Parts: sequence; C-alpha cells; structure tokens
Amino acid sequence: MVDVFRRIGEKAKDLGEKAKDLGEKARDVTKEVTKRPSELLEITRLKIELSKLEKEKENNLNGIGTLVYQKYQGKENLDQEIERLCQQTKALEEEKAKIEEKINSFQPRPLICPDCKWELPAGGTYCSFCGKEAKEAEEVKEV
Repeated sequence: MVDVFRRIGEKAKDLGEKAKDLGEKARDVTKEVTKRPSELLEITRLKIELSKLEKEKENNLNGIGTLVYQKYQGKENLDQEIERLCQQTKALEEEKAKIEEKINSFQPRPLICPDCKWELPAGGTYCSFCGKEAKEAEEVKEV
C-alpha cells in the first residue's frame, strides 16, 4: 500500500513539473506576443520619421537646384546658402541611415549553414542543401 502512495506521489511530482514547464512556456509566449505589437508600433513610427526626412531632403535638393540655377543666371552671394543646404542635406542622409539601421534591427536575420553557407528556410530545422541541423547554424553578420 505504501508503494502505491509513493508511485502516486511520484506521478503527482511529474505532473507538477510538467505544469511548471507549461507555465514557463506560456509566459514566454505571452512575452513574445506582447512584444510584437510594440515592435510594429516602433517600426511604424520610425518609417513615418523616415518619410519626413525624405521629404525634407527632397525640399533641400530642390532649393539647391534653384540656387545653382540662379547663380548660373548671374545672381551673386549664393554660395553660403548653397553650402548650408548641402550640409543640412548630408546630415539628413546620416539621420536617415541611422533610422534605417534601427528598422532593420527589428527584422530577424536568416540563419546560414556553417558548412555550406546556404541560407536556411525560415523556421527550418535542417539545411535544405546539406542537411546540417539548424541549431548549429549561424546568424548572418551584416557587412
């Protein structure tokens, strides 16, 4: 009879461990699900900012073109304004590059097989070219 209670206790302990594991997995899934909408919101905000910078850059380039044409027609003292707009445009391009880098950081990089350097399919377990397991693959490093 004691043996039966001991086995029941062991089964209950096993069930408790499984329940704990399921709870941890549920918590991890919940974190991932709540993280995605905030990432999407941030990406959208960054893309709006990128669009504003692009429009400002376009306006600067139009202004530079107008000033250069006016200079061509003989108007004087435009060099300083052309230089200012060129510097401002360069700064906008640098800011755009930083925002694009942030946007790209939210997007997962594909895994690459360490043996054949073949890109693994999304969510794949094995390399579709050589058969190596995905857990041994490496993330693509940006150059």
